[in-house]
Amino acid sequence: MHVIAPARYQSQPTRRSKRRLWLIPTALLLAVGAFNYLRPLPAPVATLSISTPAGTTTPVISWPGSGQAAVAASGYGLLGTDGNIKPLATASIAKVIAALCVLQKQPLNLSQSGPTYTVGASDVDIYQTYAAENGSLIPVTAGEQLTEYQALEAIMIPSANNIADSLVRWVFGSHQAYAAYASTFLEQHGMHDTHIGSDASGFDPSTTSTASDLTNLGLLALKNPVLMQIAGKSSTTLPVVGAVSNYDTILGIHGITGLKTGNNDDDPGAFLFTATTQVGGQDILLTGSVMGAADLNTALQNSTQLVASMQQGFEQVSVAQTGKVIGTMHAVWGASTPITARQSVGLVRWKATPLTETHHIDTSIRSGTVGSLKLAAGQAQSQSSLQLSHPLAGPSFWWRLTRH
Repeated sequence: MHVIAPARYQSQPTRRSKRRLWLIPTALLLAVGAFNYLRPLPAPVATLSISTPAGTTTPVISWPGSGQAAVAASGYGLLGTDGNIKPLATASIAKVIAALCVLQKQPLNLSQSGPTYTVGASDVDIYQTYAAENGSLIPVTAGEQLTEYQALEAIMIPSANNIADSLVRWVFGSHQAYAAYASTFLEQHGMHDTHIGSDASGFDPSTTSTASDLTNLGLLALKNPVLMQIAGKSSTTLPVVGAVSNYDTILGIHGITGLKTGNNDDDPGAFLFTATTQVGGQDILLTGSVMGAADLNTALQNSTQLVASMQQGFEQVSVAQTGKVIGTMHAVWGASTPITARQSVGLVRWKATPLTETHHIDTSIRSGTVGSLKLAAGQAQSQSSLQLSHPLAGPSFWWRLTRH
């Protein structure tokens, strides 16, 4: 019997299996898209357009040409010296040291007179000694009373040698105690070339200093409003003597606000000055000293020339204005936003001082404050926070999904 074998069964793909095959590349595509969408965004890039003056120039200062001199400014420090800077008699500039030490031990506010002192027999003896030596002084009588403020007026305006010696004894107990206090004061403020001698007045040439140290002393004086108020008076009225005039006859010239004249046999012409000038609407407090001039009048004239030339040595520098665009933050997906300074960034510099500009921007921040900008020239500094004008827009869905 002939038997016919059945044909081999051949399977055919079903509709469901075809659908599964199509889902594989789709799932892969979705996984890649999801990974692409969710992976971290590249950091934006920030660029700033800031220009600062190139280089420095050396200001032309009208130095005396003889003796020694130095100049400085508050917030800038020592700006220059001239001549042979070596210890020389301070003469009556020593009284500034005495005044600052008294005001440190017994501080005064502008409205205060301080304690009252009674002139005794020893104070009359001091007066008679200076009178015999033809030193600058004011007469005193036993039983007379002077406040601390009046005593400071007496030593700073008519340059009363006798009151300088009496005042330090009233406040410190003895000249020796004052000398020890003043020596420590000078060391603490870096005036290592200044020596306190046998009196507080500077009449004796044993009190010595240098022009650069005295300029440092001027910077300290500028910080004391009571001393500056007194030094700025052209005259005052004191008990017994009545009206007295200031030996500083150049007050007000080129903005000179004080401070103290000096002359003796070892240093016939010395002057420690303070002055104010304005640059770019900003007050600059100046100080300087002249030592070893031919006479006091020459020292005063040299100082007016110094101050006038110093005023030309400063310049205003600005690198950013409040709210003005100084840069851009931009992203690879095409978004961008301006960067502005919250405050103006500018300063007044001494022209010989190099400028440095530094900034920091955190590009992970997309809105608000993103960094800072700082400009410096020596001790003079100015800074501001940096901010985005509006938030940096994020990328679109399609960009995140298809980015490379």
